[in-house]
Amino acid sequence: MIEEIKKELFKNKDEKYQKFSSSLLPNIENVLGVRFPILKKIAKKIAKNDYELFFRENDDEFLELTLLEAMVLGLIDKDFNYIKNHLKFFIKKIHCWSVCDTLCSNLKIVKEHKNETKEFIEKYFNSKNEYEIRFCYVILLNYFIESDFDYVIEKIEFFNNELYYAKMAAAWCLSYCFMYDFNKTLKVIKNKKIHPWVLKKGILKARESFRLSKEQKEILKIISL
Repeated sequence: MIEEIKKELFKNKDEKYQKFSSSLLPNIENVLGVRFPILKKIAKKIAKNDYELFFRENDDEFLELTLLEAMVLGLIDKDFNYIKNHLKFFIKKIHCWSVCDTLCSNLKIVKEHKNETKEFIEKYFNSKNEYEIRFCYVILLNYFIESDFDYVIEKIEFFNNELYYAKMAAAWCLSYCFMYDFNKTLKVIKNKKIHPWVLKKGILKARESFRLSKEQKEILKIISL
């Protein structure tokens, strides 16, 4: 099965897109250059067939194979325990922001299993692995800001790490908090201690958003000075 999938990936690789993708993923050298709409179509086919065989055979020779596994995991009709058990294995394979964020955005099952997800990700907040930490914060910004805002803020306050892609995810998460509840987030950053880099970058990303008013952006500009 895996060889057939590789043939399909090779058939759809795009040299220009490969160069573009590689430029965004430092130190990742196994990018074929298959565009996401095509990957999604392939993932849907795998999810409708023997996806367990794909999971077993996947050797992650190319970045796109790892991305496919992340997509398929979000597409298959299995219960949360199945997904959780596979995540324990898959999270160890996350080696770049693209795989991490693709996985998180596809895990729609989290919407129906918030408490179980919180319990599952808790240990990863304390990880020393950059992408395990990033996984937690991207899950938060995708699924928890509207439903459990205080929990998200608590985890942003908890953040204390210097790993770049982990810091970026925490800052991204903070920027979403500003977009969801500007006044409450503003109060939090005034009264609580947040990692300085995360605070600065989170404010910058919030100011870049079209979801904040001109007045709100001015307030953040003053705070960031």
